[in-house]
Amino acid sequence: MNRIYKITAALTVCLLAACVTEPTEREMNYLASALTKVSAAVDATVRYRRPADGLPEAALLQLSTAHDPALMKPFDGLTVRVLRDGRDSAVLVCAPRAGKALLEDAGCTAKLEQHRWNNGSTDHCEFTIDIKKVCAR
Repeated sequence: MNRIYKITAALTVCLLAACVTEPTEREMNYLASALTKVSAAVDATVRYRRPADGLPEAALLQLSTAHDPALMKPFDGLTVRVLRDGRDSAVLVCAPRAGKALLEDAGCTAKLEQHRWNNGSTDHCEFTIDIKKVCAR
């Protein structure tokens, strides 16, 4: 029995190690494309739907993507955060366990603002873009 436990533990460690690998550029580009759609949906909700005022992050994200729940499918297992400043907004995607920031996007622009996954640092899951400045352009 003890041997089976050790084998199971070793397999679990191997599987967990495989799940913690660094994302590839291809995976991140796919997520970046998907994120611009989510951030645009959040932007529309923040700008034009008054019931969104005062909602917490998770509720705002759910309300923003309720018309198309498939928008959130690419982010299964990841942490998705929303920042709101008046009628401007941004969305941040982070790795679930380490809390490393991966992608950050303001909803008011067509292109993704920041690929943070490959900057070589251990960015925490915190917003860094100034959405008022980005959205003022």
